[in-house]
Amino acid sequence: MGKKIKSEKKGIRKVIFKIFLILVILGLAGVAVLGGINIFMLTDTKPDIYTLEAFESGEASSASHYQAVIVLGCAIWGDAPSPMLADRLRTAASVYKTGCCDYVLVTGDSAEPERYDETGVMAGFLVNEGVPEDKIFCDTLGLSTYESMNRALNVYHIDSAVVVTTGFHVPRSVYDARSFGIEAVGVEAINSGYVIKPYNYVREFVARGKDLVFTIFKPESDFIGSVL
Repeated sequence: MGKKIKSEKKGIRKVIFKIFLILVILGLAGVAVLGGINIFMLTDTKPDIYTLEAFESGEASSASHYQAVIVLGCAIWGDAPSPMLADRLRTAASVYKTGCCDYVLVTGDSAEPERYDETGVMAGFLVNEGVPEDKIFCDTLGLSTYESMNRALNVYHIDSAVVVTTGFHVPRSVYDARSFGIEAVGVEAINSGYVIKPYNYVREFVARGKDLVFTIFKPESDFIGSVL
């Protein structure tokens, strides 16, 4: 009886090890696929991504004039933008002031503005930075990068844009915009001294894979056509 129990335990350990090994192999394969997607997306968009200084100097090569500056939202702290978002907005204001675009579209989560009004805070900050209020439009349902670019084309009818966001986020934002036929270049937001957490890079690594799939299959959105 004792030998039989030992044999069964040994068999269970072998099964567990095989399952673990399969999971490890699948995990490594997934990381490899995501790595390839990241390399592709970074390489594809690199020629048209600029620092603010390079853009202001006239190095942008795709077009001399764009319809809009698109600013991607991120966290707000009460009635003020987080440091990361503030730098995106300062950069967007500088890009707009070059005269390269007709207006600014801020896009973020303001689906429940009484609770969390991302685009309202963004618009107010831009006004304080010298952007005319009547040149700021708010996409209150830009709940993701993919959704923002989908709505930029299909709701706001933007066909060319300068996309402004934090450096690690620019390639995916430009790629998503182009997947909808928007002629887009990117400008990396300035960094006034905040530290970007490793979490942001890991999240972006995965998100690039997700958005590549989305841009291929173009899933329908519940929010297309909606303007709050």
